[in-house]
Amino acid sequence: MRFLLLLMLWCAAGTVLADEIYRVVAADGSVHYTDRAPDKKAKPLNLGPVSGSSAPVKKAAAFYSPELLRQAARFAVRIESPTPGQKMQRDGQPLVAAVSVMPGLVRGFRLVYHLDGRPLTAQPVEDLSLPLPELAPGPHELQVVLLNAQGHEVARSELASFDGAGRSESAHDTP
Repeated sequence: MRFLLLLMLWCAAGTVLADEIYRVVAADGSVHYTDRAPDKKAKPLNLGPVSGSSAPVKKAAAFYSPELLRQAARFAVRIESPTPGQKMQRDGQPLVAAVSVMPGLVRGFRLVYHLDGRPLTAQPVEDLSLPLPELAPGPHELQVVLLNAQGHEVARSELASFDGAGRSESAHDTP
């Protein structure tokens, strides 16, 4: 019984996604529906709008269309650097904020880096890492927001608190 029910559901799902549906009457009088033309002269059924809607019937979208995947995906943004509690020192190298986006940064999506509540760039960027400006000693907070192609927020990282220790003294520094 379960097998028959699953078979009927599978057949129904297949016919809903088909472009054209044909009604076939077998020799014994039984009626079947298929997405394959039984012969060259067969004409597909005109199913008309669904549920009395006056809108034209649209072709079913491909199961793996990029737009459907974008809509279905749950994005996550994680700050990789600086790590929470890290003391950031400039040792002649620029300090860099780095993030990861799961399942990945989709084309058209952008990131907004916020340092101490203010955006680091005038416009959202596609960069997964961004140099940090000169930091005053003391606590700082970094958060990164992922925006979709329309500019709507899709995901937000947790707030990362770290310490800007300023420039470290080294033998190469001149007084």
